[in-house]
Formats: sequence, C-alpha cells, structure tokens
Amino acid sequence: MRELKERFSNAVTEEDCRNKAIFTLMSKTGLGAKEVTSLRFSDILKGPSGEILIRFRKKGGKNGYSVLSEEILTAIRDYHSVIAVVSDLFFLSRPKRHQKQRTPLTTRSLQRIINSWNVQTCHGKKSHPHAIRHTVGQKLLEKVGSIAAQKVLGHSTPLTTSKFYTKPYFDGSAYLDW
Repeated sequence: MRELKERFSNAVTEEDCRNKAIFTLMSKTGLGAKEVTSLRFSDILKGPSGEILIRFRKKGGKNGYSVLSEEILTAIRDYHSVIAVVSDLFFLSRPKRHQKQRTPLTTRSLQRIINSWNVQTCHGKKSHPHAIRHTVGQKLLEKVGSIAAQKVLGHSTPLTTSKFYTKPYFDGSAYLDW
C-alpha cells in the first residue's frame, strides 16, 4: 500500500490522477468495486458531526455511508479537473479512439486498472479491488478493533468482520508475560 501511495503521489496525467483517486478512495474507505464505480457527487452529504459522507448502495440494496476525508475529495477533484468533463459520477471510462464520449467506469474496468498496477497480494496473486478492501479490513481490525472495522467496512455485525479479517492464528505470548 505504501508503494502505491508513493507511486501516485505526483500524479499529473489523466491515468495517474485516476489511479490516485481510486487508490486513495479505496484505501481510506474499504469500499468494494461495485460501490466505487457507482459513486456520485449528488450522493455527498454532511454528517451530524460535520463530516462529509457519501451514500452508496450496499450488497442487499440497503444504503451505506462512508466518510470522505479531504484527501479523498482532493484526489477526486484533481482527477475531474484533468479530464475536464462535467459528470455526477466519480469515475468515468477513458474515451475510445476517435470518440469523446465517456461512460461510467465498470467493475471489470476497475479490476483491470488495479491489475495494471502490477502489485501482488501477500499470496503472490495479482492485486484486485477486493484485496484492497481486505487489506483495509485487516489493518483496521489490528489497529482499532472489530467495532471500528465493522463500521468502516459496513458489516452488519462485528462477527462478520472478525470472521473474514482475523488472522487464523494469534500469538498471545507477547501479552502473557507472567
């Protein structure tokens, strides 16, 4: 993740700005591919404590909400200023040859984009959108616990979060010093 953050830090081209916006959004929110490709500016709202939220459709059709930090919003605005297209959608496809029209980014296109980053998961496989979500979940669980990870990932219970993001083995010896 650090390697990608560094790689996209000086984004100038459309591709780099898009990659930075996608990476920043996914690595800071843990959103899945379907949610990322469906995000719209019209779904941004203010939270009760003043935070900026994005409403999205979760698995099962329910609404989910995620906090958008200033870093995320800046990356997305930078991407939109480079493509110079007015659109409600956060992410658009690149225009096909001899055409100016852009279409909504598909989940398959998002997968190809992330594969093009040539980063491998810890299991040696090509990275993909869910691998980023999984990394976010593991890091949150490790740093702040299951309740916070559950909230960020949008799981209905902490059990779901623990089931998928807890390491299969835990060495408690560091904590059991008698």
